[in-house]
Amino acid sequence: MQPGVYKFINRQSGTAMDLHKNDYACVVGSPPCDDSAQNWEIAPLGAGHTIRNMQTGTYLSVKELQVGAAVFVGHFPSAWQFITVKVHDENAEMVEIRWPHTEFMFDLADYGCSAPGTKVRSIFSIGAEILVHVLALLQPVFLQHNYRSVLLERAGEDDETSSTTTINAADVPEGGELVFVTTTTTRTVVTKVPKQWSKGV
Repeated sequence: MQPGVYKFINRQSGTAMDLHKNDYACVVGSPPCDDSAQNWEIAPLGAGHTIRNMQTGTYLSVKELQVGAAVFVGHFPSAWQFITVKVHDENAEMVEIRWPHTEFMFDLADYGCSAPGTKVRSIFSIGAEILVHVLALLQPVFLQHNYRSVLLERAGEDDETSSTTTINAADVPEGGELVFVTTTTTRTVVTKVPKQWSKGV
């Protein structure tokens, strides 16, 4: 999965993954709109990816691995596995979002109900591939790149810190935008100098 900001549209319902308007910890399906609560940043974490909401800065996670457990957002990053699925009859590539090393994946409650506010939950794939794919497949809609520039400290004579970032504008899709996140690191050096004592005359 290419890092960036996406909107995820459920194949069955046509709704976008969103946060509940009255409970920002609850993940639901809602009609697609321009609300930033429907925008999710995908970033590498180990062999997987974190999924961070662009409005609240909180991360997708689950409190327990069991059928029907609610997916929620919290302050601790979790790594998810993205599996690309080619849907030939629709000439499209979609994704399943799974908890790593398991068959647990996202779906919408009530068999992919399109009603606004339908909760996103986890479902266990037990071989019912057709049903699972209808309920769990998501269409990722790419919105923008995220370029993170980290200023690395270099120890020099004057203790200067420098960083150079080169960006190819051709990598930015039409209508997209660049998001720059700069992290600076400050080092404090404490040097102890022994006091010099002089003898009196």
